[in-house]
Amino acid sequence: MRSALLRLGAAVVVASCGSSTPPPAPASAAASSDPTPSPASDSTPTPASAPAPSTPAVVPTGGSVLIGEINAPKTFNPRPTVEALSSQLVGCYNKARAADPDLRGKVTLQININEAGAVLSVDAVPGGHANSPSLVMCIGDVMKAGAHFPKPGGMAIVNTPLVFRP
Repeated sequence: MRSALLRLGAAVVVASCGSSTPPPAPASAAASSDPTPSPASDSTPTPASAPAPSTPAVVPTGGSVLIGEINAPKTFNPRPTVEALSSQLVGCYNKARAADPDLRGKVTLQININEAGAVLSVDAVPGGHANSPSLVMCIGDVMKAGAHFPKPGGMAIVNTPLVFRP
């Protein structure tokens, strides 16, 4: 009787292990497993198991920028210069959106301008939803290269709030 039970238990184990259909693999395991063709299939990997080609991020188009109330010395008006750069600011925003599609909202920039009207530095004031390092760096590069502020009559620190929308 005991040997019959052992044979019956062994038969159950063998039957359950010998299933003809393997259990489905999790999606992450299936994508990362090494594709090895079976002898019955041809040697080309299936499209589902081929690694996805790396494509460069597409730079979004569109977008807009709203320039808020600029905080500057009373005798210095930087608004016309910042407004003249608005299309380049939107270009920076779109480049940053390529890496972060959900990027939108406010960023306040602290712009340091020397006595000749040249931009020395551009930093983001802490806070705001669009406070992206890549966005701020791009805007800083644009302002340093192309902004010709009027002479402020000494050094000027200007706080410029910008609101970006897709």
